Amino acid sequence: MTKKNIFFKRHLLLILLTFSLLNCSKDDDPPATPTGKNKEYNVLNTNFSDLNGTINFAENTNGSTTILVQLNNTFKGIDNPVRLRRNTANIGGGIALELNEIQGENGKSSTTISKLANGTIISYNELSEFDGYLAIEDSSTGVLVAYADLGPNERTGNSITYNLFSPEGAINGLALFEERKKGTTSLTINVFDINQNTELPSSLHILRENISPEVETYNLNSITSELNGYSFNEIKELNNTTISYSELLNLNGQIQILDATDTNKIISSGGIGINENANSN
Repeated sequence: MTKKNIFFKRHLLLILLTFSLLNCSKDDDPPATPTGKNKEYNVLNTNFSDLNGTINFAENTNGSTTILVQLNNTFKGIDNPVRLRRNTANIGGGIALELNEIQGENGKSSTTISKLANGTIISYNELSEFDGYLAIEDSSTGVLVAYADLGPNERTGNSITYNLFSPEGAINGLALFEERKKGTTSLTINVFDINQNTELPSSLHILRENISPEVETYNLNSITSELNGYSFNEIKELNNTTISYSELLNLNGQIQILDATDTNKIISSGGIGINENANSN
């Protein structure tokens, strides 16, 4: 046997041994076994669907997290995209990670993750405090049909609803204030009757005694027919000062909704907080 043949056989043996070791290492990788630590969120639907259900985050022993979505009222053949997005569902945010679609046949989606789309490693504990929401979207239009606000954006359960009145004195809308775990406020405004292709300006007015100007005005997102008469807002600060849910409800305030063509005409309004005309239910 020549030296060349001996060298070739040794080289081939080394390659085979290395390949064998790599295979063994791959086979021996620890599986995504649950540790028993998990967090469950309720899925809330928007007024574009009647989807509901739960989202469960489960920690695994290998450092990954399994996100299991289970929805009710799905349809066979319609698979909804699921995306982990930043910020809150009220204001929307960029995609942090695409998850596996929800299968319309059984309403389920399961995705095991250990990093975000940009390559950032994320643990179960970090995901539990992720400043974002899980968005379930329409497969054809991308419209948000259901969601779960996550971590610090989750609602505490503290909320209050104020009635909004037309100039004639009839209740024609509602303003829902909800506290988030991070202390900020989710504000949802709804006008009962709205014409098609309409956008109604809305604003929050705060009366401050012995301060100039005496009334501070803050623009809110318009109420639109496209959103079926809703406006979704986040209140984190007023006049560049951070304000909590409890502090907001101790102010003398009013919500005003204006006519689409005449911004001097108030079509709905209602007091909030310590305003003497505040009417809650």
